[in-house]
Amino acid sequence: MNKKGFVLMETLVVTIFTLFTFTILYNTIVPLLGKYTELSYYNDVDTTYDLFHLKKLIVNDTNYPNIINNDFKVLACNNDTILNQEACYNLFDFLGIDPTTDEVIFLKASYKDTLKTDTSISADVRDYLDYIEISGNVLILQNDGYISYLNL
Repeated sequence: MNKKGFVLMETLVVTIFTLFTFTILYNTIVPLLGKYTELSYYNDVDTTYDLFHLKKLIVNDTNYPNIINNDFKVLACNNDTILNQEACYNLFDFLGIDPTTDEVIFLKASYKDTLKTDTSISADVRDYLDYIEISGNVLILQNDGYISYLNL
């Protein structure tokens, strides 16, 4: 008679322990999967390569000293930012960068907090600034929903 009660109690203890373990695992893994999905749009390899080509264009441009004198600046082909506009348009077209939806931003590290409060910059880029540690000057590119940065 006593053996039947022991088996029932043992089954109950193992079941509760197993449920507790799976609950802890679920509460730990599900938020990590959500964060992984969010972070998968940051530092995309293709966007980083695009940034490399943009960096070459900007560094070779005669307006480069004026660009780096700013705290941060949104770079575009159609204003006085880049003087070699034809090369800029060709590169944007080749890389698939749409000036109406994508952003190319020059940023000095000391002005990162200022950029985070600037509402003229997209919210995605401002959120991205919380994830990166930068020093010196960087280029940030948001292209087709992916965001990356490269030291300038």
